Amino acid sequence: MFRVFLLLVTVSLVLVIADWQGLLDGTHHGGSLVSNSNAGHNGSVFDRPDLTITSAPTQLSLKQPGVVEVQAAAPAAPGDRILLETAGAMGLGYNEVSEAILDDNLHATLMVAGRDYKGSYNYWAMMPATGDYQQGRSATFAITIGAAAAPPPPPTSGPDAPTCGGVSPEKADGSPWQCTYDDEFNGDDLDRTYWVPQTGGSTTGTGSTYACAVDSPDTVDVANGYLDLSLVKLPAERACTRRKSSQYEFGQVMHYQTFSQTYGKFEVRAKVPDLQVPGVQESFWLWPKANSYGPWPASGEIDFAEMYSGQPGLDRPYLHYLPGETTAGTNDNVTHNNCQINAGEFNTYGVEWEPKEISVLLNGQICFTDDYSSATSFNGETAPFDKPFYLALNQAMGALGNEYDPAVVPDKVTTQIDYVRIWK
Repeated sequence: MFRVFLLLVTVSLVLVIADWQGLLDGTHHGGSLVSNSNAGHNGSVFDRPDLTITSAPTQLSLKQPGVVEVQAAAPAAPGDRILLETAGAMGLGYNEVSEAILDDNLHATLMVAGRDYKGSYNYWAMMPATGDYQQGRSATFAITIGAAAAPPPPPTSGPDAPTCGGVSPEKADGSPWQCTYDDEFNGDDLDRTYWVPQTGGSTTGTGSTYACAVDSPDTVDVANGYLDLSLVKLPAERACTRRKSSQYEFGQVMHYQTFSQTYGKFEVRAKVPDLQVPGVQESFWLWPKANSYGPWPASGEIDFAEMYSGQPGLDRPYLHYLPGETTAGTNDNVTHNNCQINAGEFNTYGVEWEPKEISVLLNGQICFTDDYSSATSFNGETAPFDKPFYLALNQAMGALGNEYDPAVVPDKVTTQIDYVRIWK
């Protein structure tokens, strides 16, 4: 009886081995794991597509996006998904960065999102397993993220020196302001020596309806003597980060790591959308180059122009520098909501920033002045506004209290910037 049992076991093992050999050879037909759904895939389910990185950056600046080119090989097929992944925190696990579809030549372009921190990060391309092949993965490659080298400051004399439109305003004491930066937007392209479009998954709006910051001609464009910053509705949702997607995109540019100064006169001439319904917001502001006095709002913020379409015809500038809400009779986080703009027209928004005092201007007239030296500070009377700040401009989606409604807001709204001028 024992011999019969051994014989049966031996025969069974031979059949199993033969069956697996047929599977490996692609000749197994009894309950085959090889899918016939794609005639272009003739290999075994155990095959893996080869993925070759043909082009990738080795270095990027902080927040700078990049592009990775990948070439796949059979059994991959046109239309198959391919992902870019990066190592998770402490090198554990992985995070999906972007995805694409293979073209007819089995090629794909994958986007690298900008990063907020310096360091060296590992990436690789990956194709998920299908019924036709196992998961494929490229070799790992590293990208080093470092601080961008700041461009040289604009010259103060000579033919290339900024002129600020030939305008030389005077300070309160009669001395002239000196032009330090000027962009009249007379060319055909954004001057990316100084302007950095916001990307990297930044959003405006609410938690349920939001727009993603995107650098594209639809959201950031220079034409006909203007910088156009737009909020646009897309035909369908589009991914902007690994966890976020939206049907809306907006434009924002800034002098991030390119131009900043301490004190001065800043002026932006712009026409904002002439809307009488809630849903959109425009902001022109100064942001600290570094958190010298701690995280927001301790290091300050100068919102010298904020317009909400739910409050048409009104500019609501705001100064942030101490925790807490605005308190009547104090200078803690000062706002003033009586700056009337000329709706549907170009207006000039400005700020004159001096030690201990900030004045917000509209069309050349002072809207309000704040003596921030009276605020309680352990860092001196001029803190936190005694460090370099840089300029930022955007056309954003409305937030709480000014929520976006696609039924009443046009699919595209645009703020036109005529010029940006800075003096010191």
